[in-house]
Amino acid sequence: MRERWAELALLVRTAVRTDPWRSLGSLLEPLGSLMFPLFGWFLGLAVDGLLTHDGTRLTTAVVGLLVTIALRYVAAYVGTAIRTGLAERVGFAFDEEIARLAGGLPGLAHQEHAGYRDRLELLRQSQGALGQSLNHVVATANALVGALGTAVVLVLVHPLVLLLVVFALPALPLAALQQRGHARAEETSAAPARLARHLRGLALDPRAAPELRVFGLGQEVLDRLDRAWTTARRPLHRAQVVAFGISAVRSVVFAVGFGLAVGFVLWRAARGQAGAGDVVTAVVVCQQVQNQVLGPAYGLAGMGRVLRAAGRLRWLRAHAAAVTAGLGDRPAPESLGEGIELSEVSFRYPGAGTWVLRDVSVRIPPGTVVAVVGENGAGKSTLVKLLTRLYEPTRGRVLVAGTDLAEVSPDAWRRRVSGAFQDFARPEFRAAYAVGLGDLPRRDDDRAVRAALARATSADLFGALPRGPATQLGSTWPDGVDLSTGQWQQLALGRALMRPDPLVVCFDEPTASLDAPTEHALFERYAATARAGRATGAVTVLVSHRFSTVRSADLILVVDRGRIAEAGTHADLMRRAGLYAELYAMQARSHA
Repeated sequence: MRERWAELALLVRTAVRTDPWRSLGSLLEPLGSLMFPLFGWFLGLAVDGLLTHDGTRLTTAVVGLLVTIALRYVAAYVGTAIRTGLAERVGFAFDEEIARLAGGLPGLAHQEHAGYRDRLELLRQSQGALGQSLNHVVATANALVGALGTAVVLVLVHPLVLLLVVFALPALPLAALQQRGHARAEETSAAPARLARHLRGLALDPRAAPELRVFGLGQEVLDRLDRAWTTARRPLHRAQVVAFGISAVRSVVFAVGFGLAVGFVLWRAARGQAGAGDVVTAVVVCQQVQNQVLGPAYGLAGMGRVLRAAGRLRWLRAHAAAVTAGLGDRPAPESLGEGIELSEVSFRYPGAGTWVLRDVSVRIPPGTVVAVVGENGAGKSTLVKLLTRLYEPTRGRVLVAGTDLAEVSPDAWRRRVSGAFQDFARPEFRAAYAVGLGDLPRRDDDRAVRAALARATSADLFGALPRGPATQLGSTWPDGVDLSTGQWQQLALGRALMRPDPLVVCFDEPTASLDAPTEHALFERYAATARAGRATGAVTVLVSHRFSTVRSADLILVVDRGRIAEAGTHADLMRRAGLYAELYAMQARSHA
């Protein structure tokens, strides 16, 4: 119960923080809910006034009817308008917070953990409920306030009529049962729903279209999508059927109570113990009991979905706080005077049993151009992510200029790091802006953008675009153009070279689709640039599966099955005639 109150408080605080005045104005709707039971009471008073020819009573009743009708509709209209505008703002506030929390986590390991992704999928599915949270809160408040007003009027008719509420009370535990069933169904459907979303994205992805058509995979993907979607919907459909049965049972129970309540008032009227006005009031207001007493139950069912969504947001907040709690806050070093040292570093994904890297110890001198080579799956990219602090070591330490990297603020370190990766982003902005993102303070500096792109590629990419650097990227935008994979790669490389004085620059096979001579020429250019900036001891890391590309590196690290198998220059490694020499010769023969 404490958790539910905390979740409700989160919703209310967010609404008040987003727009205090609209939050206050949304209280008009619950005020309007009081008007209907008062309408029933004034209607009964009017009937008694007519039958007894009591002008004062009739006048009072007519004025009361007019006032309650006017206030009800004014409160409903104004309150709804205010609530609708506030709901939109609250929804945007929640969307913004979820994006900030999920996108602001310091590393990437959590994104590759199935449990985290399933819980985030549940939050994504219920994100719309958070946007409509205020609607459910106000609807529940409307029902509660209306129920209170209805109870007062029923007592005025006769205290025993209030026993009708007893027949509505089973709705509360039954509504809770509905909530639990729906919550279990959502949990069960999370993984297949995520698979269905992936398959739908695959079916609509233009990059996957050639293979889907060439291999005739379209129907296979659609069949799998249908199975995944059916699997995801099955528990939800089952929960809906159960909910329908529960609703039918509680409606029948209430109908029995309604008949008994009205029959009791008619019996009293037949004996002269109640007036015709009491009968009219009872019939009108007792009908409203079904809404006013069951209303909170319906509201609680809706609130249950909202509170579950709020609970998932609280989980994301707690997860973000836990992840960032032990992070260092020291500034990044100004230079890598003592280089970089990995000391007994091991890494595995959270919850996984297999080590990706194991007991890696290596020292990288300042100003070194490092090449990391090895077969696919050896752990090369993991090593790069540790250096850029996208991953945290499971064991061991990474020392930069003699300081444990764990003690340095992740944001401060990443401001001194740059890189280009295999899975590079394709930001659909203006072409120049897509490069300038690599150094936000200079993102609009045309000279810096052009210089970075010139260092990244010998091709005149801007010259090949219809509006040069001002060209809108992405064919889905008006006047936008799509780029080839190679052109997107050039923009990614340009972003990597935007920062003027990075301490570490990593190139994790960003040119994998290029031919070997072109990649080699680019690496030679990057290496020359890196050696020219050795004043800060900057380290350049190139990951490549092409051994011929990295011959001129100052240090070559050979990664094999999660360990550093060999380290040295090309000449050193060839003289040792070990794994590097074997793989180099094998690759040379394949390209001969």
